[in-house]
Amino acid sequence: METLSPQEQAVLDLIDPQETVDLAGRLVQIPSLTGQEGPAISQLMATWLEEAGAQVRLQEVEPGRVNVLARLAGRGPGPRLLLNGHLDTKPVENMTIDPFAATVRAGRLYGRGACDMKAALAAQMVALKALARSGRPFGGEVLFGSEVGEEGGGWRFLDLLAALGGCDLAIIGEPTGLAVHLGQRGVFPILVRTRGRATHTGTADQGVNAIEKMARVILTLYALPCFHRVDPLWGRSPINVQEIHGGGKVTAAVPDECVANFDIRLNPDLPPETLQAAIEECLAGLRAVDPALQVEWTFRSQGGTAGGRPARWLPPDHPLVQTMAAVVTAVLGTPARLGGFPGGCAAGPLLERGIPAVICGPGDLAQAHSADEWVAIEQVVAAARVYALAALRLLPVRPPEH
Repeated sequence: METLSPQEQAVLDLIDPQETVDLAGRLVQIPSLTGQEGPAISQLMATWLEEAGAQVRLQEVEPGRVNVLARLAGRGPGPRLLLNGHLDTKPVENMTIDPFAATVRAGRLYGRGACDMKAALAAQMVALKALARSGRPFGGEVLFGSEVGEEGGGWRFLDLLAALGGCDLAIIGEPTGLAVHLGQRGVFPILVRTRGRATHTGTADQGVNAIEKMARVILTLYALPCFHRVDPLWGRSPINVQEIHGGGKVTAAVPDECVANFDIRLNPDLPPETLQAAIEECLAGLRAVDPALQVEWTFRSQGGTAGGRPARWLPPDHPLVQTMAAVVTAVLGTPARLGGFPGGCAAGPLLERGIPAVICGPGDLAQAHSADEWVAIEQVVAAARVYALAALRLLPVRPPEH
């Protein structure tokens, strides 16, 4: 089992559990819905970080939408470690609790963004403060960056990264239950369209029902073997038909068109070109047995670009993964779990640029966006310890050169 050095223990002793939870609660209490985040949460974070000893900058990317940047220089040269998390949240219309009360009950903090991902932001900020108070016993720089728009309101992570001047490695605090995730799945967003022949319902047997045809297409796509392979770290590549429209042009009529919106995520073993070939083969097979089937598909735009994007990840033996696993083991007292992040996050664009990044944060992703969103308090405090210890081990002080 991993042990801590006296210096490491001294830094972790500076992390105040109550301060960590209180800060997370304050962040939850400030509405920051994606696309309309407002400056209040950014200003609170900036003031807190300045008082903690960091050099802080606010980056207004649009009126009322403000990224938060902070840096803490260590003792001498070294790499730049980025601690990152987005400050925006999903909307609150589906919630069954007060989204901004930040209620603490039975070891949990409740509210919109508690899990995704204001608890992680608080933990990163408290870790930064502990590092500053301990005399900055690391080399290089610890960077903190929190951006707007990740939840769909106009993501501005690349603006943040440019303003920071880049980084050399990163820890993204998305909710993983403090497992160390090696990267993120790829995406394959598509629209599938079926066409039929409209006729009166009374003569439906003479028409071609586009919705019925789409039902067969959906079931056949879901049955593709590539969606049933189980990877020990990543699980299955998920396929999700998340929206469907058909008929309704006139009443009492066979629908002549149906459109389905698919959100497909790609494990490392499923490159976009492989899935594209499988879809083409699947649809060709359906057309061969059903001459009345008219079906086509196309990529839909996501994040300003159209097309499939592959998974991005680090190998399990990468030094960043190994160090993070050792850190989590030391903090939790149990062996770290490795995995792959199911959704998208800032690790993707970093890994695309050759910058090593892992995802590790408090909370269960199943709670993100939920009606009663919450995070376990013990994980929030543990996350602060993980981030501080990771900085110490990833940024050792280099001996002076002679």
